[in-house]
Amino acid sequence: MRAGQSGKRGAAVGLLLSMLLAGCGAEDTVQAPAGAGQGVPTDAKLAQLYGASCKQCHANPAAGAPLTGDVQAWAPRLEKGMDTLLDHSINGFQGMPPLGLCMQCGEADFRALIEFMAAAPQPAEGR
Repeated sequence: MRAGQSGKRGAAVGLLLSMLLAGCGAEDTVQAPAGAGQGVPTDAKLAQLYGASCKQCHANPAAGAPLTGDVQAWAPRLEKGMDTLLDHSINGFQGMPPLGLCMQCGEADFRALIEFMAAAPQPAEGR
């Protein structure tokens, strides 16, 4: 076998392997439920806080944060307990910035915002 053929064969095998592996994991992608990320708190103060800070990440699937109303995505976080979620909200955790960019939020605000975002979306009135 000539040296040129050996290099081409290795490149072909490498290309074939990369094509086969390209689809790995695609089946495991979980789609957020319809309406996730679209809700807004009914309380005016909470809606203002949510719109000015939380919504940037929790209504944007590309951000990687659990979407508002995506109960399945919030479940493992809720299992850690509210104290842990408050600590992550206040001090930051992984991609979550400290205070969630809500500098005016207090602990009660964070608690209410977490409870709102982790709950299943409610249908709008009049539908």
